[in-house]
Amino acid sequence: MDDGDALTATTSLCPDCLEEVPGRYEQQEDGVFLTRECPTHGTTSRKIWGSIDHWEWAADFGPDPEHDGGDLTVDDDHACLAVVEVTTDCNLSCSYCFASSAPGGEHRSTAEIETLLDTVADAGGRPIQFSGGEPTVRNDLPELVERARDRGIDHVEVNTNGIRLATDPGYVDVLADAGVTAIYLQFDGLTSESYERIREIDLLEEKLAAIEACRAAALPVVLVPTVVPGVNDHEMGDIVRFALENRDIVRSVNFQPVAHFGRYERNDGRFAIDDATRSLAEQIDTLEPRDMLPAPCCSAYCQIGTAFVPRDADPGGDTECGAARDDDSDCGCGDPSRETDTSTSPDVDSFVPLTQYVDDRLWGILSGMVDEGDYMELLAGTAAGEEWACKTAGCCGIDVPGSVEGLFDEIVPVSFTGFMDADAADVNRLSNCCLSVPTADGELVPFCGYNMTTEDGEYALRNRKGWGGRSTVDEPPVEGESTTGYRNDGTIPDGGHGPDDRTEER
Repeated sequence: MDDGDALTATTSLCPDCLEEVPGRYEQQEDGVFLTRECPTHGTTSRKIWGSIDHWEWAADFGPDPEHDGGDLTVDDDHACLAVVEVTTDCNLSCSYCFASSAPGGEHRSTAEIETLLDTVADAGGRPIQFSGGEPTVRNDLPELVERARDRGIDHVEVNTNGIRLATDPGYVDVLADAGVTAIYLQFDGLTSESYERIREIDLLEEKLAAIEACRAAALPVVLVPTVVPGVNDHEMGDIVRFALENRDIVRSVNFQPVAHFGRYERNDGRFAIDDATRSLAEQIDTLEPRDMLPAPCCSAYCQIGTAFVPRDADPGGDTECGAARDDDSDCGCGDPSRETDTSTSPDVDSFVPLTQYVDDRLWGILSGMVDEGDYMELLAGTAAGEEWACKTAGCCGIDVPGSVEGLFDEIVPVSFTGFMDADAADVNRLSNCCLSVPTADGELVPFCGYNMTTEDGEYALRNRKGWGGRSTVDEPPVEGESTTGYRNDGTIPDGGHGPDDRTEER
């Protein structure tokens, strides 16, 4: 491949060994490629952005980080979310899995998890997400949630495929009572085919049942679709419409275009987030690609998003907290008893992106006010997030040009997270990552660096730096063997684990 026009230089990682090497961004045709030279493995060039115009537009947002040459760690005050892995066991064995989890994995000991929670608490008690594997296969998950809350960690998500939420009556209530503040629900679409192709089993009924269980328990849900081009990318618009129709309990959508991690380490089928954004815009009449604005804290090429609000919302009208306040009293925006009556709300087709009211300049002002922990609260639609949004919008005494109060009762954020795999490895961006993984050594390390795999399936960065976790991607299941630990009839194949047949390590 011929060299393209150079755009900017960076420090990258070789996709074969994940050693630091010089890299440069280049324009090739209309896209952006990351080219790097490794003294051992030669030159590699991979497409990481679909449009040069969109790349240059996004560059005006967010920070412009530069690696300081030290260890790849996340500053305590920069961590939006800390992901705490509690098990490598799972009741599924999906083709697309960061953690390469499957039935038969191992639980982390409670003592080790407490050490990881201490790392987060010492960093200021940033929001956490219990993950895995599938965290709900641990019967002591509610106890782990309580231990996190006891350490002053106020926002506790559970990242789950939803199977146990759907099939174990009362389990969602147990999680809510323990202190879970949001469910981060794997949700790949609204058709059986998408689940059969991505998860190798039809899980649509379970997904819908899990949402209903969360509704009954008043536990907010974030829909998290893994988007695979040619498989379920055509369902993105329908997923947004589904979220709007169920906005009383579905608080946001976080699309995750497929990247090369874990079992999907091969260099094919990567889906740049600007390409995914254009695909979504083609499916929603009111959305334009540049309505999806870069997130305020990480690289402009890591996360972009917007929020859908009713077209007839009155951004300057009187609201319950429209008057300026001179004290720190609670304006009531985050009152958990406040409910949205979707039966009288505008039709979902009348929802428009927030950019109808918030231009790029105002977005920059609002972004500068964001505490990075509050950003995750907002995306999860928790009471604390709604209170922050109300105050930041100016309805509680902050002077914001073009006041947007009155928009947050029915707001539904929609975002794309472009996880950085070895193809897109940029050390500058990794050093500014705001999604972290706690280690037993008391550090918060970048999520993408922790999960990054070489083309040979080695978790080279975590191995080299002693971050913990498994060292390589497991071999795929032998042909003919069961690839899932769950059947729709509730039974578990040999070798799988149901919710009640494991003893947690202590």
